[in-house]
Amino acid sequence: MLRRTKMITNTARRDMAQLLRRLDDEIYVEYNTFGLDGTDLPEWGSPTDEIYHFVAGVRLESWDAEPEAADASWTPVSSATFVAESGVVAIVAMMDGRGHDFLIGPPRFEYGVAMYLREPEPGDGFATGECDEAWLLRFWPIRDVFDPIAHAAPFSYIARGVLYYSIDLEPEQLVQPPARREVPVPVSAVADWASLRADPDLDTFDGWLRRVRSRAESAGVSVHEALRARGFDIEDGVDLTPATCSSPRAGRFKDPLIDRYYAEQARRGSFSGQDLGKEGMGERADGERIAKELCRGGARTFSVPVEGRGAHYVPAGVSRRVWRWEDDLLGGELMDEGLAVERQVLARNPWTRQILVSGIVTVLRRDHDRRGCGDTVWYVVRDAEQHEAARVLCAEATWEEDQDHRRALDEVAREKLIDLRATYRNREG
Repeated sequence: MLRRTKMITNTARRDMAQLLRRLDDEIYVEYNTFGLDGTDLPEWGSPTDEIYHFVAGVRLESWDAEPEAADASWTPVSSATFVAESGVVAIVAMMDGRGHDFLIGPPRFEYGVAMYLREPEPGDGFATGECDEAWLLRFWPIRDVFDPIAHAAPFSYIARGVLYYSIDLEPEQLVQPPARREVPVPVSAVADWASLRADPDLDTFDGWLRRVRSRAESAGVSVHEALRARGFDIEDGVDLTPATCSSPRAGRFKDPLIDRYYAEQARRGSFSGQDLGKEGMGERADGERIAKELCRGGARTFSVPVEGRGAHYVPAGVSRRVWRWEDDLLGGELMDEGLAVERQVLARNPWTRQILVSGIVTVLRRDHDRRGCGDTVWYVVRDAEQHEAARVLCAEATWEEDQDHRRALDEVAREKLIDLRATYRNREG
């Protein structure tokens, strides 16, 4: 039996919904069908009947509450609600088409989404004028729906040898939802999450644009005038997007988000001769942008190894407990001032003067500067905040393993493994 408890938060309500971030993208749509990766929504399509294969310019917007209807240039198409898996979504076409990753907010929230359609206008998509349709998708949070039984179940019980030999297990040998344990389930508010709060100092295009707008208002000029005073070649009324605002370009990629990232990294000498291609460049550009959006100003980030099952597929925005070895040479002082939330010292190695510690972190992105080995992957993380750690602690308490039951399952698995090995020996003989 689970009971939900309200966490103490500052839930001051704003009178109007606030746009947090947006992203302009293009995607080639096949058979007039596309999906939203990272959601539980069915496939969508354009209401236009005449075309089946076309290029759509897509504008994705994240709001902190349900926004008013878009301006009259946009025609409403459909709306829906869904539960986000990690808080990051992407448009995917039927074959290989995939748009940029876009952060809409925290994981395991219920969201609303509204879709609009219009004829392409200057600045839509990649601002090349080659789109056949223009779409607007607006996302906003509705409520926290985290459920440790549905969303944080551990890997099904299975012994290593049983996994290796692919033995079918009986239902009672899999992890079962707890029937009687009563665990308070934390319920967060929108204002708790860094991903649902506008940060004027954020080092992203949206953060930069908010600072430009603020300075333009203080100077009593329009934002376009302020940009021209800075040397930007932009006319009044032009929509302000990464594609329309001049910035360092390499001219290598059509996609302005990827091309701008490539130009910046090439200028820093970050690639060291690597040829990552469009897909690799896009993955890194999205990863670094979303990592910044998941942090409040001044948040300290650090790298940790993630090992074992699922290590290669930990999405940004997800919080989890991690383990690492740290040097124990400074009287217990933290190695990098990280891994401080719910910190546990699990073991000490007196020979190397190291300690094995665990703590709860929020994953930001892969660390491409550190190479893992096998099932070990390095991620850039930050210490989890109160509401994020509360989810992990709730999941740990909910699924705390009964040792007597585990020993019984171990014995069953051991017997199956012994029988299977005997069968193999007989066949070889």
